[in-house]
Amino acid sequence: MILDASYTLLVACIALLIGMFVVKFTPFLQKNHIPEAVVGGFIVAIVLLIIDKTSGYSFTFDASLQSLLMLTFFSSIGLSSDFSRLIKGGKPLVLLTIAVTILIAIQNTVGMSMAVMMNESPFIGLIAGSITLTGGHGNAGAWGPILADKYGVTGAVELAMACA
Repeated sequence: MILDASYTLLVACIALLIGMFVVKFTPFLQKNHIPEAVVGGFIVAIVLLIIDKTSGYSFTFDASLQSLLMLTFFSSIGLSSDFSRLIKGGKPLVLLTIAVTILIAIQNTVGMSMAVMMNESPFIGLIAGSITLTGGHGNAGAWGPILADKYGVTGAVELAMACA
């Protein structure tokens, strides 16, 4: 069964509600800060796997909103930071930010240079660099399809997930 974007969002919301309920009543999950979305998604994935293996009835979810929602989510994390806490960081935080920015630029320069020297797309160097190493699987999942579709990087999604 193929679920369109609205049904995919509905299933995602149900998964989140299930996760919220389970985490609320499971001290281990609360103590270890396991996100509700992860718990709910894992439970829904297991249920769908059981349905698929026992009845042969499988589900396909629409991924058209995936990149937009992932980029929005990760952007909102930065926007929700507490400015007063950033100010309390003072000079050490400013120095750390400058150092990290410089190191990310060096990381991307080295990655892109290595990719070009190996006759590969410089985007592969970015995938193996800051896209995945600073952003993890979420960033990889958001940028992989963009690099594959818009820039023609073959296997960008798979490479990004492997590098993350």
